[in-house]
Order: sequence, then structure tokens, then C-alpha cells
Amino acid sequence: MTKSDLRLPYPPIPDRLQQIDALTLDEHWHIGVDDECFFLWERVTGAKYDQYATNQLIKNIKIPTSYRDQPRWFWKVQAIDYAASALSRLLPEPWRNATFVPIPPSLTKGNPDHDPRVLDLLHTVRPRLPDIRELVLLNADAVANEKNISPEARAENYRINEECECPEPIDIIIVDDMLAGGSHFKGMKIVLNGRFPQARVYGLFLSRAIRPNPAPILDGLI
Repeated sequence: MTKSDLRLPYPPIPDRLQQIDALTLDEHWHIGVDDECFFLWERVTGAKYDQYATNQLIKNIKIPTSYRDQPRWFWKVQAIDYAASALSRLLPEPWRNATFVPIPPSLTKGNPDHDPRVLDLLHTVRPRLPDIRELVLLNADAVANEKNISPEARAENYRINEECECPEPIDIIIVDDMLAGGSHFKGMKIVLNGRFPQARVYGLFLSRAIRPNPAPILDGLI
């Protein structure tokens, strides 16, 4: 058996996108009632990657770029392909002409460890999305998974990428692999609404963080 024959226990692709609503809003404290945020799966906070299928998927997507020339890189590519296949199936048709904007990773593009995993994911969706732009860039490297940072503080470290701001977007879909408190999303929204006040902004996440639960509603094995 070769690596191409192996399949990791990733979560099954749901029938549709789920929306952050009144029942889940309080679990993402920076998300407000006026935010339109959607997700595919649920990742259990504090659990080991091999305890839940979504935890396994997200961990593999986040494999550092330092493993690029090592066998472990295969699992990152496979995980990105799997997530892209899920988005390919679930994206609403009206969204396909929207502007997709990845939330920047914690390191700037000039850093050798910069990981454009969400950008790579979007470029892997089929049929190809016609408008994928790194509309927002980091001003300086940040600390990955740093807690208690307000959306306003996040926004101060973001800037509009003037090289690709035209044409002016109408619908913007901010994309990331994880939704926890929501400060990254809200920081992005502050910056994007400041430059494009007429645009409608959505959030799209591969997974949302939930507290340990013996039976996450969207988790399982394929």
C-alpha cells in the first residue's frame, strides 16, 4: 500500500454549511448578531488530534512549512485537498462570484515560515473561484494563537493590500480554518469595511471551536 492509498479519519462532509446563530453566538464572544458567519465542522478545544476527526484535519492543515521537504508534508496537502473538496461541494452558487479573502497567517509574507494554507485551500476549490485576493496583509509578525487580543488591536496590525484592491468588491467572504473567539474575523471586517463600506462581508470557517463533548454533532469518521 502506498501513501496515496491511505485515508485519514477525517470528518464526513456535511450536507450544508452551518451558520453561527442565537444558539452558538455566545461561544464566539467577538461575533455579533449582525455578523454572518458559516462553518463546516466543529473542533473540540483541548482534545488530542487523534480523539476527534475534525481535530485531526485541522492539525494536518496547520503542519508548519518547515516540513515541506519531509514525508509529513503529504498529510498537509491531503488535508487541504479534502477541505477544498468539501468547499467545492457546499459553497452556495451565489457566493462563487464573491471576493474570497483569506485571513493572513500569523507570520508576514516575508517570513520564511509564512504559511499560506488558507490561500492554497481556496485555489484548490473546483470549479476555480474567479476572485481570490489577499486583500488584507499583516504589518508585522504576530504570535500564533495569542489570547485576549481585541478586534481593534488585530485591525491595527492589518492593512489593505493596495495592489489588488481593484475592482471594488461587492460581496467579501473572509475565510479561515478556525473560528474561536472571532477577533481575527472582526479585525478583518473592521479594515475591510473601512475601505469598502458598501461591501457585504461574510465569514467562512472550516471549523468552529467547541468545548469537550462526547458526541460533537458534526464529527465522525469517513
